[in-house]
Amino acid sequence: MNGKTAIQMQNVTRDIIGESAQMQEVFRSVELVAPTEATVLITGETGVGKEIIAQAIHDNSPRKNAPFKVINCGAFAPELIQSELFGHEEGAFTTAIRKHRGIFQQANGGTLFLDEVSEMSPEVQVKFLRVLEQQEFSPVGGEEIIEVDVRVVAATNRNLKTAVTRKRFREDLYYRLNLFRIQIPPLRNRRSDIAPLAHDFVSQLSENYDKSITGIAQEAIRYLQNINWYGNVRELRNVIETALIFAEGEELKKEDIETAVENLNEPDEHADTHAEEFRDSFAAEAAPVQAPNRAPNVISEDVRDRLLELVQAGTLSEITSYISLMRYEAEIPHYPKRDIAKRLQISVPTLDKYCALAEEST
Repeated sequence: MNGKTAIQMQNVTRDIIGESAQMQEVFRSVELVAPTEATVLITGETGVGKEIIAQAIHDNSPRKNAPFKVINCGAFAPELIQSELFGHEEGAFTTAIRKHRGIFQQANGGTLFLDEVSEMSPEVQVKFLRVLEQQEFSPVGGEEIIEVDVRVVAATNRNLKTAVTRKRFREDLYYRLNLFRIQIPPLRNRRSDIAPLAHDFVSQLSENYDKSITGIAQEAIRYLQNINWYGNVRELRNVIETALIFAEGEELKKEDIETAVENLNEPDEHADTHAEEFRDSFAAEAAPVQAPNRAPNVISEDVRDRLLELVQAGTLSEITSYISLMRYEAEIPHYPKRDIAKRLQISVPTLDKYCALAEEST
């Protein structure tokens, strides 16, 4: 296995760029789970590439020659998502002018990727659980029992365990989905992947703009590696594509990247109001504290410095994006919430305030 494709020997249909140790672990998980029939839950922030990993699981499974279907559960109104998933009979509701096959039927024999699975309403969650357990369902407005053979790969950018605690997601469905979990780390936590990703995007996209750009200047690469990429791989791709439009030479220069970043950077008009709400509470708790044995806490200076920087001068989107990272780390058994709060030298209630704001902004 090399750093570019997840599993070469199985003819993956898409290249997956990842030279970092973290992504190699993701690739290893794909290798292990793909040949099985296990339900898979992929977690990670928006833009990290969850659909590509789901595609790799399908492409390396015995179902690779059957359909791979994708649905974003957050893209449909609550009254329509059941129809999209399970289909409907003619006349089932006002706009049901003809019979419709849902995506579960369309994916029969293959794999169904359910993105933003946390956005399902409680009613849909009940019906979805039945499909997972019995591989059967009834269309909206119908009584016929339809049997299917579908492998489910689900994804979310939210903490499902927190959603269960807040009664927003069924506990039994959570445990049914969380059979085998693959967590994709954010791009800012695997900076060694930025350069190969950027080069690959240049190769992919330069032809789209009829430009013979063959590379990226080393100064531009260093600039890219110093950006935190809260929009992850998707944001990096957008910046490279925009930079290609501005570029005039045979390689992308630092100036092209800077212009692209500035072009895509939309200010948050509510930043001052919301950021100010948290500065006082954070500042009060940011002074050094000691453990009961009088030994100072061991914290990650880069994490603490970044959060302090954002609280003092950051926008709402920057603050909540960073706290989203903390929220995801809280889901990892090795990083419980209390340890994250301790590492940041703030209280758990203050961390909860940030998490709640992040929840509202997603």
